[in-house]
Order: sequence, then C-alpha cells, then structure tokens
Amino acid sequence: MPSSTYYDDATLIVGEQQVDVTADLEAIGPARAREWSGTLHDVPTPLIHQMESGPVRLRLPNGEERRIWPEENTYRHEEETASVPISGDGRPPF
Repeated sequence: MPSSTYYDDATLIVGEQQVDVTADLEAIGPARAREWSGTLHDVPTPLIHQMESGPVRLRLPNGEERRIWPEENTYRHEEETASVPISGDGRPPF
C-alpha cells in the first residue's frame, strides 16, 4: 500500500485560537482513498480539552487545511505541552 509522510510545522486551530505545533502525519492507501492520521507535538495542555469539544482544524504551511479529531490522550496535566494522536478528515493535506 502506498504511503506518504509529513513531519514539520503546522498550525492547530481550536475555535478562535491558533497555535504553532509540530505535525507528524502519515497517509496510507491508494491516492483516491487515502486515510491519514498522526501525532501533533507541543500542544498546550489547556487546549486539549477544548479539542475534544471541537471544531478543530490543522493548517499546513502550504495553506491546506483539514478538520481533525483527537484520539486517546495520555498526557499528564502538569506538563505545559503534550503530544496528541489525531485522525484527519478528507484527503491528506500533504
């Protein structure tokens, strides 16, 4: 199965807030039916609960923007930032 990856800067958009994060993403499957998911790094922990109530979007430097959903969270509340697994909607933005 063909795959492609992206590991670089991105902008996490939660409601009206925009935060710079590092995105580690992968798309798997044929070009027309790809699914994509990954992990966002350096997400401020106060935003994680807001991500669960949506809407949440991810914008890459190429201007492509997609809706995302957070997966399970295993972050610790005392940390300032955390890594958040996500699933993406639509065709991969990379």
